[in-house]
Amino acid sequence: MEKEKAKRYAASVLSSRMYTCKEVVDRLVRKGFDTELAEEVVGEFCAAGVLDDAEYARCYVHDAINIGMKGEYRIKQELLRKGVAGSVIDKALAEFEDDTEKQLEEYVQLRFGNTVFTDRRDIEKAKAHLARRGYSYADIRRCFENLDIRVQKPDDDRGDWD
Repeated sequence: MEKEKAKRYAASVLSSRMYTCKEVVDRLVRKGFDTELAEEVVGEFCAAGVLDDAEYARCYVHDAINIGMKGEYRIKQELLRKGVAGSVIDKALAEFEDDTEKQLEEYVQLRFGNTVFTDRRDIEKAKAHLARRGYSYADIRRCFENLDIRVQKPDDDRGDWD
Protein backbone atom coordinates (compact mmCIF):
# COMPACT_ATOMS: atom_id res chain seq x y z
CA MET A 1 0.00 0.00 0.00
CA GLU A 2 2.72 2.46 1.04
CA LYS A 3 4.80 1.52 -2.03
CA GLU A 4 1.90 2.23 -4.38
CA LYS A 5 1.36 5.57 -2.70
CA ALA A 6 5.06 6.42 -3.16
CA LYS A 7 4.90 5.37 -6.82
CA ARG A 8 1.85 7.57 -7.44
CA TYR A 9 3.56 10.53 -5.78
CA ALA A 10 6.77 9.98 -7.77
CA ALA A 11 4.75 9.72 -10.99
CA SER A 12 2.93 12.96 -10.23
CA VAL A 13 6.26 14.70 -9.50
CA LEU A 14 7.71 13.45 -12.79
CA SER A 15 4.66 14.51 -14.77
CA SER A 16 5.60 18.20 -14.51
CA ARG A 17 9.30 18.14 -15.51
CA MET A 18 12.47 16.02 -15.57
CA TYR A 19 14.24 15.20 -12.29
CA THR A 20 17.40 13.33 -11.36
CA CYS A 21 17.15 10.12 -9.37
CA LYS A 22 18.53 11.86 -6.27
CA GLU A 23 15.97 14.67 -6.58
CA VAL A 24 13.08 12.19 -6.70
CA VAL A 25 14.43 10.30 -3.69
CA ASP A 26 14.76 13.59 -1.81
CA ARG A 27 11.22 14.61 -2.74
CA LEU A 28 9.83 11.28 -1.57
CA VAL A 29 11.71 11.48 1.73
CA ARG A 30 10.52 15.07 2.27
CA LYS A 31 6.98 13.86 1.67
CA GLY A 32 7.43 11.43 4.54
CA PHE A 33 8.32 8.16 2.85
CA ASP A 34 11.10 5.97 4.21
CA THR A 35 14.50 6.42 2.50
CA GLU A 36 14.71 2.70 1.68
CA LEU A 37 11.27 2.75 0.08
CA ALA A 38 12.09 5.92 -1.85
CA GLU A 39 15.27 4.37 -3.25
CA GLU A 40 13.38 1.20 -4.19
CA VAL A 41 10.70 3.16 -6.05
CA VAL A 42 13.32 5.24 -7.86
CA GLY A 43 15.19 2.05 -8.76
CA GLU A 44 12.04 0.66 -10.37
CA PHE A 45 11.46 3.92 -12.26
CA CYS A 46 15.06 3.82 -13.52
CA ALA A 47 14.73 0.19 -14.61
CA ALA A 48 11.55 1.07 -16.49
CA GLY A 49 13.32 3.97 -18.24
CA VAL A 50 11.13 6.63 -16.67
CA LEU A 51 14.09 8.15 -14.82
CA ASP A 52 17.42 8.51 -16.63
CA ASP A 53 20.21 10.69 -15.22
CA ALA A 54 22.17 10.50 -18.50
CA GLU A 55 19.26 11.90 -20.49
CA TYR A 56 18.62 14.51 -17.81
CA ALA A 57 22.27 15.60 -17.94
CA ARG A 58 22.23 15.77 -21.75
CA CYS A 59 19.11 17.96 -21.79
CA TYR A 60 20.40 20.11 -18.92
CA VAL A 61 23.76 20.70 -20.62
CA HIS A 62 22.06 21.58 -23.91
CA ASP A 63 19.78 24.13 -22.26
CA ALA A 64 22.47 25.56 -19.96
CA ILE A 65 24.81 26.18 -22.90
CA ASN A 66 22.31 27.34 -25.51
CA ILE A 67 19.77 29.18 -23.38
CA GLY A 68 21.56 29.96 -20.11
CA MET A 69 24.92 30.65 -21.81
CA LYS A 70 26.76 28.97 -18.95
CA GLY A 71 30.24 27.48 -19.02
CA GLU A 72 31.35 23.92 -18.38
CA TYR A 73 32.52 24.41 -14.81
CA ARG A 74 29.27 25.95 -13.62
CA ILE A 75 27.15 23.35 -15.39
CA LYS A 76 29.20 20.56 -13.84
CA GLN A 77 28.82 22.02 -10.34
CA GLU A 78 25.05 22.42 -10.76
CA LEU A 79 24.63 18.83 -11.97
CA LEU A 80 26.81 17.46 -9.18
CA ARG A 81 24.57 19.27 -6.69
CA LYS A 82 21.57 17.57 -8.29
CA GLY A 83 23.17 14.16 -7.72
CA VAL A 84 24.33 13.29 -11.24
CA ALA A 85 27.52 11.21 -11.41
CA GLY A 86 30.68 12.94 -12.65
CA SER A 87 31.24 10.46 -15.50
CA VAL A 88 27.69 11.03 -16.76
CA ILE A 89 28.24 14.80 -16.66
CA ASP A 90 31.56 14.56 -18.51
CA LYS A 91 29.95 12.48 -21.26
CA ALA A 92 27.11 14.99 -21.65
CA LEU A 93 29.53 17.94 -21.70
CA ALA A 94 31.71 16.24 -24.32
CA GLU A 95 28.69 15.99 -26.60
CA PHE A 96 28.26 19.78 -26.61
CA GLU A 97 31.93 20.83 -26.39
CA ASP A 98 31.90 22.71 -29.71
CA ASP A 99 28.84 24.73 -28.72
CA THR A 100 30.52 26.09 -25.58
CA GLU A 101 33.12 28.23 -27.37
CA LYS A 102 30.55 29.56 -29.82
CA GLN A 103 28.19 30.48 -26.98
CA LEU A 104 30.99 32.19 -25.06
CA GLU A 105 31.75 34.45 -28.04
CA GLU A 106 28.04 35.11 -28.51
CA TYR A 107 27.61 35.97 -24.83
CA VAL A 108 30.67 38.26 -24.80
CA GLN A 109 29.38 40.12 -27.84
CA LEU A 110 25.93 40.40 -26.29
CA ARG A 111 27.17 41.50 -22.85
CA PHE A 112 30.25 43.55 -23.76
CA GLY A 113 29.75 44.24 -27.48
CA ASN A 114 29.73 48.04 -27.40
CA THR A 115 31.93 48.42 -24.35
CA VAL A 116 35.22 50.24 -24.80
CA PHE A 117 37.62 49.08 -22.12
CA THR A 118 39.86 51.96 -21.12
CA ASP A 119 41.20 50.40 -17.94
CA ARG A 120 42.81 47.03 -17.29
CA ARG A 121 40.61 46.57 -14.20
CA ASP A 122 37.46 46.73 -16.37
CA ILE A 123 38.73 43.86 -18.52
CA GLU A 124 39.62 41.87 -15.40
CA LYS A 125 36.09 42.45 -14.04
CA ALA A 126 34.62 41.23 -17.33
CA LYS A 127 36.82 38.12 -17.21
CA ALA A 128 35.83 37.47 -13.60
CA HIS A 129 32.16 37.76 -14.57
CA LEU A 130 32.68 35.16 -17.30
CA ALA A 131 34.58 32.89 -14.90
CA ARG A 132 31.62 33.02 -12.49
CA ARG A 133 29.42 31.90 -15.36
CA GLY A 134 31.62 28.79 -15.56
CA TYR A 135 34.02 29.50 -18.41
CA SER A 136 37.70 28.64 -18.06
CA TYR A 137 40.27 31.43 -18.11
CA ALA A 138 41.92 29.82 -21.15
CA ASP A 139 38.62 29.95 -23.08
CA ILE A 140 38.01 33.53 -21.95
CA ARG A 141 41.50 34.63 -22.99
CA ARG A 142 41.12 32.92 -26.39
CA CYS A 143 37.71 34.55 -26.88
CA PHE A 144 39.04 38.02 -26.04
CA GLU A 145 41.90 37.50 -28.51
CA ASN A 146 39.53 36.32 -31.26
CA LEU A 147 37.22 39.30 -30.72
CA ASP A 148 40.20 41.68 -30.28
CA ILE A 149 39.01 42.94 -26.91
CA ARG A 150 41.74 44.90 -25.17
CA VAL A 151 42.42 48.14 -23.31
CA GLN A 152 42.04 51.11 -25.62
CA LYS A 153 43.48 54.51 -24.84
CA PRO A 154 40.89 57.26 -25.25
CA ASP A 155 41.56 59.69 -28.09
CA ASP A 156 42.57 63.14 -26.92
CA ASP A 157 40.81 65.68 -29.17
CA ARG A 158 41.84 68.72 -27.14
CA GLY A 159 44.94 69.38 -29.23
CA ASP A 160 48.30 70.71 -28.10
CA TRP A 161 48.43 73.62 -25.66
CA ASP A 162 52.09 74.47 -26.16
